[in-house]
Amino acid sequence: MDFSPGLALSWGKSSGVAMHPSYPRIRPALIALALSFFAAVPAIADQALPSPADDNRIAAARDRVLPVVVSILTVRQDYRQGEPSLSVSSGSGTVVSEAGHIATNAHVTQNGKSFRVVFADGRELPAKLVGTDTLSDLAVLQVQPAAPEKFAFAQFATQLDLRPGDTVLAMGAPWGLSNSMSAGVVNNPRRLLVSLFDDEAEYEDSLSEDEPTGRYYAWIQHDASIAPGNSGGPLVDLSGRIVGVNTRGMIVGGDLAFAIPGAEAGRIVESLIQKGKVPRVSLGFRLRSLKGTPYTQGVLVNAVERGSPPEKAGLQAGDRILSLNGSPITALQPIDVPQVQQAIAELPIDSMVSLQVSRNGTQREIKLKALAQATERGRESALAAYGMSASELTPAMGKRRNIQAESGVLVTGIRPGGPAAVARPEIAAGVVISAVNGKPVAKLDDMLAQAATATEEKPLVLQLESNGSQRLSLLKPVFGDQSREPLPELPKSWVGVEVQPFTSTLAKDIGLPSAGFRISRIYPGSPLAKEGARVGDLLVAIDGEPLKPANDISSEGFDQRVHDLSVGTTAKFTAMRDGKPQHFELAVLPSPVETSGLRTLASGRLRAQLRELGFYDRVNLRLNSDKQGVYIDGVESGGAAGLAHLRRGDVITHLGNEAISTPNQLSKALETALASPGDNLIPLQVIRGTQTRILFLERYWLNADATEKP
Repeated sequence: MDFSPGLALSWGKSSGVAMHPSYPRIRPALIALALSFFAAVPAIADQALPSPADDNRIAAARDRVLPVVVSILTVRQDYRQGEPSLSVSSGSGTVVSEAGHIATNAHVTQNGKSFRVVFADGRELPAKLVGTDTLSDLAVLQVQPAAPEKFAFAQFATQLDLRPGDTVLAMGAPWGLSNSMSAGVVNNPRRLLVSLFDDEAEYEDSLSEDEPTGRYYAWIQHDASIAPGNSGGPLVDLSGRIVGVNTRGMIVGGDLAFAIPGAEAGRIVESLIQKGKVPRVSLGFRLRSLKGTPYTQGVLVNAVERGSPPEKAGLQAGDRILSLNGSPITALQPIDVPQVQQAIAELPIDSMVSLQVSRNGTQREIKLKALAQATERGRESALAAYGMSASELTPAMGKRRNIQAESGVLVTGIRPGGPAAVARPEIAAGVVISAVNGKPVAKLDDMLAQAATATEEKPLVLQLESNGSQRLSLLKPVFGDQSREPLPELPKSWVGVEVQPFTSTLAKDIGLPSAGFRISRIYPGSPLAKEGARVGDLLVAIDGEPLKPANDISSEGFDQRVHDLSVGTTAKFTAMRDGKPQHFELAVLPSPVETSGLRTLASGRLRAQLRELGFYDRVNLRLNSDKQGVYIDGVESGGAAGLAHLRRGDVITHLGNEAISTPNQLSKALETALASPGDNLIPLQVIRGTQTRILFLERYWLNADATEKP
């Protein structure tokens, strides 16, 4: 959940249910529900709709647009503690060309590794990202059908002609469910998300620290009900035009929703389709309105970047710009500022710009070159070999963080226990790596290339920049899936029971003959069970020495007495049953391997934690002692295992027709299956609770591998 300036409890930047990390994600099973309702219709022509009776206009607009509204399933990759973390989110979109281009929000596709689009007729197709414009929070996908085809599509309005009270329809897939539609009215066609209590210069929002958005438009405020999942879906008028792209809403406080104006969205979407980006310029300063001043002409300079061309040309915060290239500009109210900033951003790149500036009653001309807007955010990825996540440093990122380095790789997270965490000295998030083994690095690929040169005898020397200082660190990279071979442990003595402690006081009150440890569970193969012990027997002595629990909670006293016995020796246990003593003489066995002593494998292909099936797993699942399989210890919801609906606690027994007994065998069998031609779905036989199930790994998701290769 994010918070709109001056408004409480809004969502939007990561809605769809591509929600902000602090907002709980919807279950993938709900997200994956197929859309139904309407069949595809022929491509929508340019001519206007017939004029039905007023009570039929909503139905006509619905039938024109809702069939081409889609649900977007995104596998997104975020980074937590230096590790890539895959999750599933969903949003909405609209087909806007016969070539299958889909307009949606940038926050729906944010950090997306792969995309699937579900149409109104239930058909599901993969899609590729064509372009993203975070400054407007818009993105374009294009579906990838197996054979070329023409798609039905809807069209954007070409001008903002909405008025308060006009009826509008919000369409999309709320909460990742199937398509729906709600109706409402326009409350305000030009709304700036800044309250009476906020600084108007802070009206911008951001998708992340390095992704500002909402700078160049005012919002359409309406009250058609929307929810997380509607993000990217169309706002439609009764003529069937896309008059807005729904982006933000309110969880509480009534139906208060905000859409990007359709005319501006249409222009941006067209640029993304044609160029993959939206070219803009930056003059190096920010603006605010004349509100609260005695002036009636111009716009105020709110901030100037230090060391920028406008500062060098003499522009100062507080100056008033009267004209741009000879054309008067005025922003009397905050709502007028986005349009002025948009006019500046759309100037031709590398053109000369003339500003007429007023300061203290004196006017002067300032000339600047319209430079292309700098990249806001560098590419981020996990560098598994280094045990970190990192981002390519851009000048804009450096300025925000007051970093002196002009290029390098910014460390964004460290994997606990990984190479960076155990480097000498350890590496922390927030430092910039400027060189590896004396060679400058500016790209993530530079880091990977240097990692491949490391050997056991010659680790990497990293040059780090932080807080104006430079230091060196020695790091040994690690490649491939992370398997863990447990350290050998001395066997512990085991008699195969769980017990409950009873002190003298509790035993007396509950009616037991004495203090001791009551058998509450007997494991298969238990030495005590073989000698006739039962659940309910009260163990009171070992080798004639009384058992006296220290409290009514912990069985530690009994466990310690058993562990003090030597494996293979004979011990005598005394118990009380129905008021009579029972004597058991038995050979002490080594304890079964604990979970911590089992082999594990972190599978990059499955995005899952795997381990051997252990004794206690078989007991808990009521499996035969010789049953083989691989236990699932953890699953990332957006990885191939999560998308196959595997869960923690599942046991994989077969991949295809091959029986599986170890994590490494499963990994090799999977690679063999992927290398062989076959159906898209790879079957898994899985034990879950009391059931044996068939689940399917999909080649599409398995091949959308997010792991870094050396």
